Amino acid sequence: MQSEVAWGIALILAGIVLIIVPLYFFGVPLIIVGIALILFRGREAVIEKVAEEKS
Repeated sequence: MQSEVAWGIALILAGIVLIIVPLYFFGVPLIIVGIALILFRGREAVIEKVAEEKS
């Protein structure tokens, strides 16, 4: 499992726990960041590959 996926899952779970505890202000952003990490995993490798090809 890639580290981005592990961090994404951890942040989503932390966000859910914070929402259950009524700390919505902290929980919702953690869930959003966790989902973004999972959705955009591996994108930097593609960007670096294109950057290396251009130089």
